[in-house]
Amino acid sequence: MWGQLLLNIFFIAALIAWVAELIWLYREANLEAKDPISLVSGAAVFFVLAAPVAIYRPDLVYRMSAFWERLLRLEQQQPSRQAPAARLICGGQVYPLTRDQTRIGNYRNNDIVLDHPTVSAYHVEITLRSDGRHEVVDRNTRNGTRVNGSLIRTAVLRDGDQLMLGAITLHYLRSTSVERAFQNGGLPISRRKAS
Repeated sequence: MWGQLLLNIFFIAALIAWVAELIWLYREANLEAKDPISLVSGAAVFFVLAAPVAIYRPDLVYRMSAFWERLLRLEQQQPSRQAPAARLICGGQVYPLTRDQTRIGNYRNNDIVLDHPTVSAYHVEITLRSDGRHEVVDRNTRNGTRVNGSLIRTAVLRDGDQLMLGAITLHYLRSTSVERAFQNGGLPISRRKAS
């Protein structure tokens, strides 16, 4: 039990010393007009020996920093495996759907403002459902809401759906393949029954 306690105390002291060394290296790099992030990222790997290695073997520290930089560049070049965020496209403008609820209308306090006389003050609300899909709800508008040409009160959106709020058309996109098709001449409109 005492051995474990001593080991924990030693580890915590080493961790504090390591953080103090990294802070000291950061400040020294700033004073010497060097890149502090590069120096700290290269030295951090040497744990408690970060400061001595940075002082006596700076070449080793900068090689390690270059390694991290190459690794970061490789990671940034990798295509994203994550699905693109859902978004609405209207007249070349892209509106990412990043919130759980997105209000659309012609009043300024909406999340997406469409300044057009056929769009109601609070025209629709788009909600992110627990299954990851978006649902659009018409807010009892005068000119109605259409999804792929069908008048709706509520509808679950699918990739490529066309929304019409009054006379304004928006496209709901999730995948890059649909976006490419949209850019290359359009999307087929499928009719679905109103909900």
